[in-house]
Parts: sequence; C-alpha cells; structure tokens
Amino acid sequence: MVKFVHNVIGCMGSWRDNIRGSFAITSAVAMMMIVTLVGVAYDYNGMIGVKSRLQDSVDLAALAGAGVARSNESQVAVLARKILEENVALIDNLSLEGTPNINIDNSAKEVTVTASSRYQTVFGNLLGIDGMIISATSTSGFFIDQMDPFVIYLVLDISSSMNRLSNDGRVKIEALKTAVDDMFYTLYSTSGNPRLLVSAIRTGFSTYDAVLGPTRDINAGYAVTVRQVNALVTGSGTNSTPGFQYAYDQVIDEISYVDDLTAYIVFMTDGANNESEFDVSTIALCDQAKAKSITIFTVAFEAPARGKALLQACATSPDTAYTASSAAELNTALRDIGGEVSQAAIVRIKR
Repeated sequence: MVKFVHNVIGCMGSWRDNIRGSFAITSAVAMMMIVTLVGVAYDYNGMIGVKSRLQDSVDLAALAGAGVARSNESQVAVLARKILEENVALIDNLSLEGTPNINIDNSAKEVTVTASSRYQTVFGNLLGIDGMIISATSTSGFFIDQMDPFVIYLVLDISSSMNRLSNDGRVKIEALKTAVDDMFYTLYSTSGNPRLLVSAIRTGFSTYDAVLGPTRDINAGYAVTVRQVNALVTGSGTNSTPGFQYAYDQVIDEISYVDDLTAYIVFMTDGANNESEFDVSTIALCDQAKAKSITIFTVAFEAPARGKALLQACATSPDTAYTASSAAELNTALRDIGGEVSQAAIVRIKR
C-alpha cells in the first residue's frame, strides 16, 4: 500500500511538472504572437509614413515640371528630378530606390512622376521580411499660361409656349435667361484662370419662333451675349431650322479664320416644330455641324416626345443631350454644360 501511495504521488508530481511545462510553452507562443502583431502594426505605420512623405515629394516634383513644360520642355525632366531628389534628401529615413520615372505627355499636357523608396522593417524579420518597396505617383497638368480660343453659340426657342409657366411655376423665358447667365458663371468660376477664359471665349446666339428671331453674331467675351439674352421676348410658332442655320453659318465662318478654335452649339426647345419637315432640315444641319467637329449640346425643356427626339438626333452623343422637366432642371442642365466646356477648354492640375 505504501508503495502504491508513493507511485501515485510520483505520478502526480510528473503531471504537475508537465502542466507547468505546457503552460510555459503556451505562454511563450502567445507572447511571440503578441510581439509579432505589435511589430506588424509598427512597421505598417512606418510604411504609411514613408508613403506619405514620398507622395509629397513626387507631388512637388510633378508640379515643378508642369510649371515649366509650356515654356521650356527640355528642362521638365531635369527640374522634376532635381526637386524630387532635393526634397527626399531633406526627409529623415527616406531615400530613393532606383531611378525615378518622369513621363511628359504633350498630347494630354501632363507630367507624371513615379518614384520608389525602400522601407527597412523593424520587426518584419520575424516573418522573414527585412524590407518593403514603397512607390508613389503624381500627375500634374501643364500650368495654364495660354488657352486655345473656343466659341459657344446658343440656339434658343422663343416661341409662344416659352411665355407659359414651367412645372415648378417659373415663366419659361425668364427661367431660360437665368439659366444662360448661370451657365456662363459656372464656366467662369470653374475655369481655374478667369483672365485667360475671358480672352479665349467667343459667344453669340440665334433665336427662333416661326421664323428667325433676334441674333447676336460671334464676338469676344460673353457679357453682351448674356445682356441681350436677358432682353428677349417671346413670339409665336416653332421652326428651329432658321435659328440653327444662322448658328451653323456663324460658327463655320469663325472656324475658317480663327486658328485652333473649338466650337460648341447649345440648342434648346420647349416644344416641337410646327411641321415635321422642319425636323428633317434641322437634323440635316446638325449632321453637317457634327461632321465639322462642332460639339452640339441639346436641352429639351419640358418638351413633348417629338421635340425630345429632334434634340436627341441633333446632339453629338447621348451624353450631350439633356432633358429638363422643370425650370430648376433647366438651370442644372446649363450649369452642367458650362462645367463640361470648362473641363474641355482647360487643363487642370490633378493627382
């Protein structure tokens, strides 16, 4: 019996020692996992910091290159690399890995700088990773010191229905006047360089009811165009052909003697032509304009199905065909058109 008790006590002691050993192993494994997780988090934050500092450096390099691209193209890559290297040298724990790539795209008028840096991990060797390559890219449009000329010509419906109330209670002709004003304001305010915009933009308008209404031939600027649109009154009947014909002739003449001119026609109606043959002749003119690379925006302002179909056929693409079921939507449509022209006319600095 004594021997049996001794044997039991001996087994219990071995079991206790085994438990202690297992707990120690488990604790060690858990501690290693905690250290690894903390280390990964530390290295991740370090890599984010390197990425941020490197991004700032390539941003400055791209902007520097873009700043001289128009006046001194041969110096773009030299200056961009110089600015990049100088800024990297000023930042602790940041150095370039390999040769930075500097791409000059003259067709898109952009400078793109891509660079890499190596982040030396602190805890990554626990996972067999001693370093990571971090890359950053920045694209900047050439600084705007010139703008090619462009023309916006309006073709406006002033038929008797434009004297009615819109679905949201505005007199349509008055809503149109406000929308035209807002279109040009949007174009001006989003241009990035209003001084250049004013020197580059040329505008005019034609109107139509049953016949050709008041017109303004193409002239520099847009203030007089807005003022004369604000003086329009409504007539009667609807025939869009003479209004569009006048616009087409004006724009074609302008293209013939102004180099590098981009042309836009904004064509709106709130109704339908009195005769279907007027649709045919107007669409034929629209096709001629599009063949001459004139962009046509159309706005169907609470127009019936046939009026919408006419404008959809005239628009350069579905994206340039707008519909407005209220005065508020007419305003939004013309503001959007102003923004579209602004984006097309001006190269912006972008990341």
